[in-house]
Amino acid sequence: MNSRSKSILTAAVAIAALVAGDARGRAASPVVGHLYTLNNDVRANAVVVLDRRADGTLNESSAPVSTGGLGLTVPAGGDFDAQGAIRIAGRHLLAVNPGSNSISVFDISETGALKAVAGSPFASGGSTPLSIAVHGNVVYVANQAVPFANPTKSPNITAFRMSNAGQLTPIAGSTIEFSPGQGPGDVEFNSSGTVLAVTAGFQSSGDLHTYAVQDGGLLKEGPGSPFKAHGVSGTVGFSWANDGRHVMVSNFRGSAVTVFSVDPATAAVRPDGMPYPNNQGASCWTAFAPDGRTLYAANFVSNSVSAYSVKRDAKLKLLGSAPKRLATGNDSKDLQVSPDGKYLYLVGPVAREISVFALGKDGSPKEMAQANSPFMLKTGQWTTGLALN
Repeated sequence: MNSRSKSILTAAVAIAALVAGDARGRAASPVVGHLYTLNNDVRANAVVVLDRRADGTLNESSAPVSTGGLGLTVPAGGDFDAQGAIRIAGRHLLAVNPGSNSISVFDISETGALKAVAGSPFASGGSTPLSIAVHGNVVYVANQAVPFANPTKSPNITAFRMSNAGQLTPIAGSTIEFSPGQGPGDVEFNSSGTVLAVTAGFQSSGDLHTYAVQDGGLLKEGPGSPFKAHGVSGTVGFSWANDGRHVMVSNFRGSAVTVFSVDPATAAVRPDGMPYPNNQGASCWTAFAPDGRTLYAANFVSNSVSAYSVKRDAKLKLLGSAPKRLATGNDSKDLQVSPDGKYLYLVGPVAREISVFALGKDGSPKEMAQANSPFMLKTGQWTTGLALN
């Protein structure tokens, strides 16, 4: 064997060793949980189930699970905005079917696999459901009535009682309607379940509604609600602080986060200072780190993630922002943080991808190496929602 042949053989052996080592590395990183998103297929909506590994990487190891409903057809140049399209509540997973006005409910097995509960999907009580909130056995659904979908009902929020087996039964008298074109984009309970917050009208002023939860799951709007932010406008996503007394709301125009104080008994709401800008483009979605010490905002136009440290008095300090790679156009929406606080996942709906960010000790995000981020999904269109365990 001449020297050139030996060099080629040596290089081939080295490459094979690297590939084998990489495969061993992936195998050595155990599956620690799962990540769920909706492929929003307009012919057969489905939940995409991804293995979530200890090193932050993702793997789509099984076929998407049919919801029994339909995704929403998005016209050329169209868009819809929401947070909380898919939620985990104990051993159940709930998901919207905006194209068929229904909610699907699944049992989650120990392996992360999903099985539809008897009777699923359930009618949502309105048009184009896009957000779900769950506390105990009370479920609220935001039916946004997206204008381009030619809705048959006014925008509303409506409540259901969820049985131990996962069946949904409407709560009589729970429906609250909104003005046409002012549909709700996000609904979420505070940690104690005493207040339900709703963002609505994000295409115009952007309002924050707060409701005290009454016996039986009905709502009473709190003093000062709805509130319109000053100096910024356009609200989509928000997150409750762990104390259940503060809401951090994203602002599309002005790319900022506004903090509100909310009385956990009466749902009275008031702003806590001026908005906190992040010098990015169009903050729309938010998520807290599990310890509540860092808040993250996804910026739709600049395709980036901003991180804020959260002080005990609920004041924010911008830590910085990190861009995601391979973005084409405005394509950064829902985001979630892993339970161990080490990784952040960000949905790119048009590209059908999920970007993965490693989080530093101070909470600062940095996208993982290109070999691991973004993770490309195999099916669907306009990937919607994100939940993980």
